[in-house]
Amino acid sequence: MNRFPTVAAAWTALLIAGFAVVFLLGSPVATSADELQTALHPAPPVSQAVAEQSAATIIKLQYPTFDGKPYTVRKATDFGVDHWVIEYSDTTGSAPRGVRISIVVKSGKVEIAAFP
Repeated sequence: MNRFPTVAAAWTALLIAGFAVVFLLGSPVATSADELQTALHPAPPVSQAVAEQSAATIIKLQYPTFDGKPYTVRKATDFGVDHWVIEYSDTTGSAPRGVRISIVVKSGKVEIAAFP
């Protein structure tokens, strides 16, 4: 009795099932570190919507006390360089505090400054 066709059919079925599982699972879920790296390096040119989304991710992961706080967005030009400035502020305590995130439109460079 030759068992090769049965073993080959079982092996083929397992191989197809394995590929199906990998295909159905898709790409791995992004970790918070991956999300932060994506937010810190947005693809240029950076639109206002992308700048706001990057800033929201940075706030959520690095400055959670400002998550949900009001923020302002403005486009500024300094020395001929256009950038988006997103400022989160909290004036409920004894001294105002906040976070300013600047994202350069053409390069996607992100600068973050927290005060006090």
